[in-house]
Amino acid sequence: MNRDERQKPWGDGEEYNRYIVSELASFRKDAWKRQIGKHLNGRKGLKILDAGTGPGFFACILSEEGQHVTGIDYSDGMIACAKDNAKKLGVSADFKKMDLNQLEFKDEEFDVIVTRNVTWTLEYPKQVYNEWKRILKRNGRLLIYDANWHLHFFDEEKLKRVREREERYLHKYGQKEVVAIENMEFFAASPLTSTLRPVWDKQALENMGMSVQIQDNIGENVYEEWEKDLYGESPLFEICATKC
Repeated sequence: MNRDERQKPWGDGEEYNRYIVSELASFRKDAWKRQIGKHLNGRKGLKILDAGTGPGFFACILSEEGQHVTGIDYSDGMIACAKDNAKKLGVSADFKKMDLNQLEFKDEEFDVIVTRNVTWTLEYPKQVYNEWKRILKRNGRLLIYDANWHLHFFDEEKLKRVREREERYLHKYGQKEVVAIENMEFFAASPLTSTLRPVWDKQALENMGMSVQIQDNIGENVYEEWEKDLYGESPLFEICATKC
C-alpha cells in the first residue's frame, strides 16, 4: 500500500475539518490548552512541531498561546483546511506538506513535538519515533495523544462492547454513529492497530533512552459528553516522553 493509498480514508479533509471547527468553537480548545500547557511550564516562544496536523487544531491553539508552530501533513486537503482555520483565528503557523517517514528537519530543531490520533496509522512507528527523538532538542518533549481505536477488530468481546455503546448512543442522541470502520488491509499495514497501547509506546521510547510518563483516559478532561459515551471503550491516552 503506497503513501497516496494510505491517505484515501481521510479524503479531502472536509469531514474531519467539521469536527475540528466544532472543537475550536467549544470548551475543548481551552481544555486542550490546559492539557498541553502542563508540560510547557509556562514557557512562550517555543519551537513546536505539530506532526500530522490535519486541519491544524494543535497548531492553531498553540499559536494562540505564543508558540512558534510548524504543522506538517501529507494530505493537501488537510493542509488547506489548516491554513484556512489559522486565517480565521488570526494566528500565524507554518504549514508544510511532509511525510512523517521522511522528515526534512535538522537535528535538535524543536523544543516540543505534539501529535494526536496519528501514531496508530504509522507503518514504521519505531522509525518515526527515532526521527522525532532526533529532531527534538535535549530535554525536549514529545506529546502523543492517541487511543486503541481499532483494537476491537482483533478482540471479539471488545467489539461487542463497542457495538453496545453505539446502540446506546443511538437511543440517547437519536443519531447512528460508528466508532471505526473495518479496513483490515490498512490495519495490516499499520502494526499499532492490533497492539495494546500505550504499553508498547512506553517500552519502545524507553528503549530509545527517553523518559516516559503516561496519563490514561484524558478524554475526561477534553471530551464532550457524547464523545465519552461513544468512545469510552477506547480511552484517549497521553504519552509525555522527554529526550534525556
